[in-house]
Amino acid sequence: MTDLKAGDRIACRVKSGSIVSAYTDYDDTITLEIVSCGNEGYYVYVPHFLYLNGTSALDASRARRLGIAPRFIGEKVIHVSPIQIAKIVSQMDGLKCDRCQDFHLMAEPNQPDGGFLCWSCRKNPYR
Repeated sequence: MTDLKAGDRIACRVKSGSIVSAYTDYDDTITLEIVSCGNEGYYVYVPHFLYLNGTSALDASRARRLGIAPRFIGEKVIHVSPIQIAKIVSQMDGLKCDRCQDFHLMAEPNQPDGGFLCWSCRKNPYR
């Protein structure tokens, strides 16, 4: 599977209110947005109008630990493993700045370690 990052959208299959493997029987397919990536899978945002078993409200300490944007605090999230992803709906083309965490469309790595610093952070190191 390709490298997914925060902001990408995936399709998952649901049966009886739970996300199931991409290879089993299912009732419906839903599209969810990835908010954080980890070693064992992805944390995805669950809109308020969807009911899924296993969702939990995101608190500030957990958001900070997982690197999730503050705008998702208080919202529902769920962990999804790669085997539960039925397909990739859309991938964002660009990178997040390593310092300010702003997303820039069509950006490419510009640091020796493969990272990306936006023009504003390069120009003003105290930003």
